Amino acid sequence: MINIEILGKFFDNHSLSIINRQLAIQLNKVEDFNIVITPLDPLSNDFKVDKNVLKTIKSLSEKECDVADIQIRHSYPPVWNWPTHEETKVIYIQPWEFGKVPFEWQYKFETFSDMLCVPSNYEKEIFVTGGMNPDNITVVPNGYDEKVFNLNPVDPYPGIDTDKYNFVFVGNGQWRKGVDILLNAWKDAVKKFDNCALIIKDNPAVYGMNNLLNEIIKLQYKTQCADIIYIDDQLSNEEMASIYKNCKFVIHPYRAEGFGMHIQEAIACGCFPFLPEPGPHNDFVPDHIGARLPVNNIHIDITNPEYFAVKPGDALSLMSTHTFINEPDTESVKQTIQGVYHHHQKEKLLNEVRDVKMENTWTNVCKKYEEVVRNVSERVQPQRIS
Repeated sequence: MINIEILGKFFDNHSLSIINRQLAIQLNKVEDFNIVITPLDPLSNDFKVDKNVLKTIKSLSEKECDVADIQIRHSYPPVWNWPTHEETKVIYIQPWEFGKVPFEWQYKFETFSDMLCVPSNYEKEIFVTGGMNPDNITVVPNGYDEKVFNLNPVDPYPGIDTDKYNFVFVGNGQWRKGVDILLNAWKDAVKKFDNCALIIKDNPAVYGMNNLLNEIIKLQYKTQCADIIYIDDQLSNEEMASIYKNCKFVIHPYRAEGFGMHIQEAIACGCFPFLPEPGPHNDFVPDHIGARLPVNNIHIDITNPEYFAVKPGDALSLMSTHTFINEPDTESVKQTIQGVYHHHQKEKLLNEVRDVKMENTWTNVCKKYEEVVRNVSERVQPQRIS
């Protein structure tokens, strides 16, 4: 029996919590794994989640384990400390959105971890370029629930007109998500007489309040752009699927992204993707699918509050004052939207997406984590620096 402790957040709808819940539930099905979880957030019922999932997570949080053979850490910022027991081996799961990893982080991963798991080859390259040993980094993608996110039709989420060519953006008002690029492109790309709309799904319950709604209201008042529908409610997976399945396109002109779980979910529901090139999505979006958005590689001063609210202890405050990101060009985003929307064979483009088989189901993803756990467990001694 392998005793495994999973350390991180579990009780909200942040992507880290979603991954931790699925990891715990799927690994708990493995016959010779004993799973316990150590939540870093207070136990809560105040978020949308399947009641059976919540019941399982609560029960795993009540279990006890004297000595963990493996401790899996997935949080932001990462937990930096020695495990309570010297023989416990540590696996970190860590996405990274920006062009370089803080040196202090790299040193600490080398010091405290026996294996670092990242969700894409794009991120592995960033860590390796920074100096980490590639043999101590494993790529394990994030997953999706194929029982919910699929091509089976469902009624649309309230307010969505299924007679229109709907675009969907899922994210928030953070600068790295690029919603400002999208809105600036949208106002000139399509007009009120065009048969399309943009659905923006915000998540202030997780990421905090922002000024996004006011910006949308001003934009629609000052311009003749096509409709924009703003949704900031906490939604279940089923409700999110009712948005994706009644949209034709998913569009994300992000400057920095760790993986893009919502992109994967939307494509599984048949949405044609608009995505920057390059990015972590290259691992799961075939080259012949969707539209790629040209980017400019730019250096930025992370101390500028226009870009980031840097707080003491944040990863960004551990970097030098400059880093680089890939910023989609607004004019190119506008032209790409126009080109696809007015394409004489856009139905063919949409059908090509519907033929794609997305492989990263949670069952498949957690089989990869099972392999990582077994490989690390079989080591005679921890591999971290002592």
